[in-house]
Amino acid sequence: MQSPQTNNNLGNDSQNFRVYPQRLWVLFIFAFLTLNQTMFWLTFSPIAGSAQKFYNISEATIDLLLNWGPIIFLPTLPFVYLLLNTHHGLRKCVLIFAIVPVIATSLRLLPLIITSPTSPNFHDISLPFLHIGQILIAATGPIAMALVSQLSCIWFAPDERTRATTFAILGASSGGAVAFIIEPRLVSEAWRVPHLLYMHTGQAVLACILTLAYFPAEPPSPPSVAADLLNANRLIKTQLIERLKKLALDIFYCCQNISCVLMIISGAAMGGTFAAWSGLFATILTPLGHTEIEAGWFGFGQTVASIIGSWIMGYIADLPRFQRSFKLLILTSLTFCFIFCLFF
Repeated sequence: MQSPQTNNNLGNDSQNFRVYPQRLWVLFIFAFLTLNQTMFWLTFSPIAGSAQKFYNISEATIDLLLNWGPIIFLPTLPFVYLLLNTHHGLRKCVLIFAIVPVIATSLRLLPLIITSPTSPNFHDISLPFLHIGQILIAATGPIAMALVSQLSCIWFAPDERTRATTFAILGASSGGAVAFIIEPRLVSEAWRVPHLLYMHTGQAVLACILTLAYFPAEPPSPPSVAADLLNANRLIKTQLIERLKKLALDIFYCCQNISCVLMIISGAAMGGTFAAWSGLFATILTPLGHTEIEAGWFGFGQTVASIIGSWIMGYIADLPRFQRSFKLLILTSLTFCFIFCLFF
């Protein structure tokens, strides 16, 4: 797999940058892992009613199993940042991303192996394992989000990065779409909940095997100046305290930049609202007379719409005419989003 493609646009007098076919495999593996992470995170929300009956738990517990995602995200993000910015940090993070879900999904299955759902103690035994499993899955959330831009920088040419980043991000969106469609149909009755857990464990094992089989740390040669500089900076060994200081300084400088703060707030407000809303369709719509399958179609529709919109915007952003007009694209997207919210 060593047949490089020359990136003529980036060549200069001192170095001819190249891209390699392996980049497509790396992108596929990462997208598969992010798809799994979203599906595992959403395990119980699309089948809230069935899960409540099977485990004899309340709606608040179902919501907490979902909310472990944002709760655990914040404290684990700094550790992901520190690991990512070490030598071969991308590969280290991806290996964790592949192995931890296997452990998490196996833990969720353990109560079904050591006891029976008809046992009077099944609720007390299974609940801690469900929470631990969801916490571990939530801990991989920062990896799914933080690695995207660095992966596209290390493996892809500048004129490919937007599409590569879009594809990687859409792995998570696709996971939501698949979860909303498959889970309510697979778990048509409460007793079928274990079938879903076994399926998730199989997905996690498959993704882990593929990742361990082949996931290189970096291409044989960098595809761009940015990738070359990024790799060079990682070779500079620094102490943990120094890296923590650098992280704190980076956050401080970002907070001083008003444009950066406004971008973060707008992105967080929209992304957070979207994530919270999409994960609670079954909980919100079932009391209004909709079935879990109908709620799944609502979730599937909004996820597919986000995927199509992301592909279109990614393609437009890669066009030479619009490469210096990101502000216009962002403002246009925000305007349409606001209008559609008013219609809703």
